Formats: sequence, structure tokens, C-alpha cells
Amino acid sequence: MTLIVGFLVAHMGAILGGLMGASGVIFGMFRHQQAKAATAAAGEQVAQANQKVADNQNAEAQANAAAAQAGAKAVSGASNAQSDVDALPDGGAASELLNEWSRPGEDAGRGGSAGGGNPNAGH
Repeated sequence: MTLIVGFLVAHMGAILGGLMGASGVIFGMFRHQQAKAATAAAGEQVAQANQKVADNQNAEAQANAAAAQAGAKAVSGASNAQSDVDALPDGGAASELLNEWSRPGEDAGRGGSAGGGNPNAGH
């Protein structure tokens, strides 16, 4: 028994060094696994962020296309209205507007005796 104890005491430095080295290798393996998992999670977050950016760019492109269509319709409508006005005789546009916007019983929006004037008067 003394021989075994003597051997252990004599080689204690090497034994402890070997145990410390082995525990360091095991610790390093676990830390490496944790780092791989963290890297994978970060990669997934980057992919999600890139997808959100792509979705936003797609929505922006669709909104721009819709705005361009609305603008084209507005230009077409304005052109049609101008053509309609140009087709009327001189002063015809003004008289047509006055006819369309007058209230019944009024003299083309200028207030007549049949109900025009100040709507708040007498209230």
C-alpha cells in the first residue's frame, strides 16, 4: 500500500495535470456546441430580418404600382374633362356648371326669392 501511495504522491503533478487537461477539453467541447447553437440562432434571425425587408420592398413596389395606375387614371379623367369643356361653345362651361350646382328655387346659386339667401337667417 505504501508503494501505491508513494507512486501517487510522486506523480501527483502529472495526474492532476492530465485531469485538468481532460476537463479543459470537455469544457471546450461544450462551449463549442453552445457557440454553434448561438451562431445558428443568429443566422435564423438574420434570415427573418432579410425576409421582412423583402416583404416591405414588395409591398412598396405594389403601392408604387397602384399609385402609378391612379395617377394615370387621374390624367385620363382630367384629359376627358378638358375635352368635354373644349367641346362646349364659349361660355357654355360656366353656364353648365351654374345649372348643375344651382339649388331648386334659386337663381343659379346666387340666391333668389324662392328659398335662397342665407340659410342661417331667422334661426
